[in-house]
Amino acid sequence: MGQDKALDGVQEAIWWTEAVQIRAGMHLPVVTSFHYTIRDPYAARITFHPDPDHHPGVSWCVERDLLTAGTRARVGAGDVQVWPVPGPGSAQYTLLRIGPPAGRALFRVDAAELREWLTLTHSVVLPGSEADHVDWQLLERLLSEQA
Repeated sequence: MGQDKALDGVQEAIWWTEAVQIRAGMHLPVVTSFHYTIRDPYAARITFHPDPDHHPGVSWCVERDLLTAGTRARVGAGDVQVWPVPGPGSAQYTLLRIGPPAGRALFRVDAAELREWLTLTHSVVLPGSEADHVDWQLLERLLSEQA
């Protein structure tokens, strides 16, 4: 699945899909975007667009490594948990539970498509090289201004 080399010049990976929110026994389709950028190499932004024509959506930043690990086993604690589940026939899904215990939402996405998108993010920034893409001087300057 992993890439041996990052693709030169590629700055981001975006995947639009229809996630399914599972709530009270109902399965509700939700337009969802997964966005990964070299400017934030540790995280992916997942945005749920329940009404894409009239509302910008609700976004969560999730660690890319958490999403990757969640395609193989149940991972996460607190506000974000990810795990694989079998579907009907040969289908495979990945579940994402997002939010605090009092207001969690559960979403299902196609596991193969998620893995394909994660592989694309690995071509943007190779796993293990995320720190090479952080502007540490900018971070240090911002933190010193707060002191």
